[in-house]
Amino acid sequence: MVGPLAAGTVTEHLGWRWVFLGIPPLVLLPLAVALPAIRRRAAGPLDPAKVAPLDRRRIGLAAAIAVGAGLLQYAGQDVRWVSLAPALAGAALLVPAVRGLLPRGTYVAARGLPAVVLMRGMAAGSFIAAESFVPLMLVTQRGLSVTAAGMALAVGGGTWALGSWIQARPRLERHRVTLIRTGMFLTSTAIGGATLVLIESVPVWLIAVLWAIGCYGMGMVISGTSVLLLKLSAPEEAGTNSAALQLSDSLSNTVLLAVSGVIFAALGGAMIGHGPLEGGSTASHPGAFAAVFLPMAAVALVGAAVAGRLRPAPVSH
Repeated sequence: MVGPLAAGTVTEHLGWRWVFLGIPPLVLLPLAVALPAIRRRAAGPLDPAKVAPLDRRRIGLAAAIAVGAGLLQYAGQDVRWVSLAPALAGAALLVPAVRGLLPRGTYVAARGLPAVVLMRGMAAGSFIAAESFVPLMLVTQRGLSVTAAGMALAVGGGTWALGSWIQARPRLERHRVTLIRTGMFLTSTAIGGATLVLIESVPVWLIAVLWAIGCYGMGMVISGTSVLLLKLSAPEEAGTNSAALQLSDSLSNTVLLAVSGVIFAALGGAMIGHGPLEGGSTASHPGAFAAVFLPMAAVALVGAAVAGRLRPAPVSH
């Protein structure tokens, strides 16, 4: 809840680099609080029969994904023909490695676990990619300060928590898939609606309302898919499947943000970086923002359709 506002304030008064320098201390405090409790719960002798052997193949695939994602992200920062080389190299590493770590059938939204993993990536990737451009849009297109732009997103932290709390109510357990589908519709609406804020006659506070709605939907989707994944996993497979869910989440963020960055830069959005954030003149490129928001809204909308495949097919007798 305080992250966007704090980041905007620090950027405005000290500079954007201080945002990243301030993150490590914030990680140490909760780690110091949580670690003793984790150690107490994990205390006791290990059962050798339950300790999985080191899987060097999976470690190699994970390393290939990390390098491939980094190359793809790097290529997306510079729209030139020469950038095709790291982009192709990244894709060559990513595709086979991802196929080896995600459940079979993920790409085609096979019913059950594969669809859950795919849904997580579509939700997180589309929303985070779009959200990354919202503060820039508010500063360069609507003239807000960086602090005010962060404040516009802060309320979303509360509605995200509310959405997560709602989906956890016991009486709503049998409606979990419906809640996830509804959350994806809300997310798509929020992302697509952000394009309206590019119109000068539209009140700028609309973005805060839209993002509160989108975060509410994300709270239902992210928590709902985590619970559903564990329900569909055998106990001995929970760790592997949870890792696949997190991989889908983070990799979709990287890929969709890289693609969005390329689209944004290709339509002249790269010039916006020399606007108020750095004391120069502001270039007006509303189309570059719309070209990011609308495709990400479409991805979220497809995710709503995929929600119908989250439950495994009934077993015939």
